[in-house]
Amino acid sequence: MFRVLLFIVLAFYANTAKSEQTWHIVTENFPPYFSEELPNNGWLFEITKLALKSQNINTEIEFTSWNRSLNLLEKQKKTAILGAFYSKQRGEIFVYSRPLAVAHSGLFKLKKSTINYDGSLESLLPYNICKEAGDPISADFSHDPRLSLTSTANLVNSLFLLQNERVDLVAGTKEVGEYWIKHSPKLLKNEEQVIEYLPPHLAIHKLHLIVSKSSPDNNKQIAQFEAGLEAIIKNGSIAKVLKKHHFSDEYIKHYLKAFANNFES
Repeated sequence: MFRVLLFIVLAFYANTAKSEQTWHIVTENFPPYFSEELPNNGWLFEITKLALKSQNINTEIEFTSWNRSLNLLEKQKKTAILGAFYSKQRGEIFVYSRPLAVAHSGLFKLKKSTINYDGSLESLLPYNICKEAGDPISADFSHDPRLSLTSTANLVNSLFLLQNERVDLVAGTKEVGEYWIKHSPKLLKNEEQVIEYLPPHLAIHKLHLIVSKSSPDNNKQIAQFEAGLEAIIKNGSIAKVLKKHHFSDEYIKHYLKAFANNFES
């Protein structure tokens, strides 16, 4: 009798292990979209987590540098990266989900500085520009040999150099930069060193979840995630997450419409 009970218990746990998976997601801190400092690691991670949970997949997330994230995924030490921009080079290595959100790449300057920027790369030639290592900004921007570019480990460090007037401009994601300007203790909060975003945008990027093409399950993984997204759209969970993160009803309506249209403008 004991052997029969033991067999039943072992069979139960074996079936549970088969039915439940855990995805190990890696990314950098990218507030206000996702960050270890945000409630529930941010609204975009919470949507991702719910989508996978609907497919009986658990999630763990690690926040690290962007370059390390890419390296870990390429070596299949993690399941997926959240929040990747598309680039041709990355498209040869990774498989992309549908777009989950939109971010705007552009320039930051000191409010007191006069910068003659008209939207063209030519107008940036006189200036020293800093950006986060690994941030593509845009294909034209990153590969223009005429630009005077330096890089730091992250956007906060680049903005810190700008506040200390060691560079003229910082290139980065508008939404993330504006978050760090308000919340990072490293950045000064005084009238002399106010940082502002300088339009127009250099690029508009869609944010995706990506998996490695080297993984034998890459197509299955993306299909599972897509199925999860469809499930939480139908049951209204996405709207509830956005509401919990204090988005207005108007923004939620706009987001759901844009999401359905893959954020095509």
